[in-house]
Amino acid sequence: MGSLTMVIAGKLSDSWRALRCQLCSTRLKNWQKDRCFIARTIACAPFWGILLKISQTVPEMIKNASEMLTAFIAAEREKVDSIGMPHMPTLGSAYEAIANAGIESRFVLPPNLDLRVVSGFISGIPNQIDGMLVRGEGQRYGLTDQYIYPIEQVLCVLEVKKTLNKADLVDGIGHLAAVQRLFLQNFSARYEAGEHFEFDLARESFEKLTGRAGPRSSAGISALSPTEQLMFGILARQLYAPITVLLGFDGYSTERGLREAMLDIVESNAGPNSNASPDLLPSLITAGSFTLVKCTGRPYLACGAEDEWVVLASSRHNVARILLEFLWTKISMFFSVRMPFGLDMDHENLKELLLAKGVILDGKVSLHLSSASFSEKYLQRPAVTLWQPAKLSSAAVYIAESASFSGGCLQLDQSLGEYIKQKHCVELVQAVTELVKTSVFSINDDLLQVVSSRALIASFDDGTGYADLDGERLQSWCDEQGLEPYYVRFLMLD
Repeated sequence: MGSLTMVIAGKLSDSWRALRCQLCSTRLKNWQKDRCFIARTIACAPFWGILLKISQTVPEMIKNASEMLTAFIAAEREKVDSIGMPHMPTLGSAYEAIANAGIESRFVLPPNLDLRVVSGFISGIPNQIDGMLVRGEGQRYGLTDQYIYPIEQVLCVLEVKKTLNKADLVDGIGHLAAVQRLFLQNFSARYEAGEHFEFDLARESFEKLTGRAGPRSSAGISALSPTEQLMFGILARQLYAPITVLLGFDGYSTERGLREAMLDIVESNAGPNSNASPDLLPSLITAGSFTLVKCTGRPYLACGAEDEWVVLASSRHNVARILLEFLWTKISMFFSVRMPFGLDMDHENLKELLLAKGVILDGKVSLHLSSASFSEKYLQRPAVTLWQPAKLSSAAVYIAESASFSGGCLQLDQSLGEYIKQKHCVELVQAVTELVKTSVFSINDDLLQVVSSRALIASFDDGTGYADLDGERLQSWCDEQGLEPYYVRFLMLD
């Protein structure tokens, strides 16, 4: 871990949506025995449609699309660079056009959603926007090819740099923070006016990060602790915030260099007007083949080794794929449509950079930020990591299947603990911890809850098995391994 430690603090509030961030910087560094037959008996015969035969997998188009986008950008860059244009504004415009045309390509944007890639302005922000992914028509700015759009119609904002250096990094972060500040004002006003927002995906992210049950109602939000409200508020707002991308075609020669520059900027950007809070930081920063990725859920979410929340991470490969992950996730959310992501059988190999943990400091609810620093040699790694589920003990599988036949929620009472101890020779808390670590389950006092009805359990004759929130992915993995488990899906009851 590096020596940077920061605190993002806001005044305590009864409502998470009223939290405001202020930065200050310092240096350092848990059954009844008559149910014990259920899991094995019901898993051997169809019942309530629980035993499943999952459909064939969706073609993993995101890999193909990212390869096409990479090739398109490379070809267009070669055309521009071969001309040798010395006039920087014109050269900058050429690179902006490459970025916009790449995103607008037919292999990136789905048809019939009235999506457009334009340059121009967002109402309420004076700075010109290099590129915007928007929905519907905007107001044309005179006779120019520039357009003005309200923030509600904006899905993505691009700031484009041919070569990203430290000054451009600072400048770009500031410009994109202005977009997020405008969104936060607009979002808060709409929420206060009674507009309905769906936060179930934020709840899922909260449960994956903390292992604790997240709020399912406004009352549930108010019942969270102050630090939990702060985290949930960020996750909820980021569901609706536009993607902000600082796209550098070239720049830093090492991943470490980009990481260290970002740490310097975050540390020096202290005070109430900081641009370095999780709400305001760009969703994605690229410098050649290196990227900085904000992990606020949908698509990226990660935990640190000590239960911290990884807010920012880096990668050295797959720039186009990461950009597409952000774009397709936002389009899927914005229009409630399914995008052809595939089954996530491999993941981008991200390295944590900024990690956060909720604290109370001087009566203020805060996010305590620490940094992770690695050598360039250590950062050299494969582009992706192959996904595989963690093997679950027979005790954990029994508890998971019991929860599935109880509407997705299981009482962790003394009788269950005694049964687990007698039958499986382990403590209840040990088996429950196994399940929570899969991110499929969370704890709500003395209840074990499944995070989502999409979850699937795969179990074997010896009682062991696997669990995953993505049932199709789990079955696909089992098929690849030549495994033939019993599949059990959850029936969610209100």
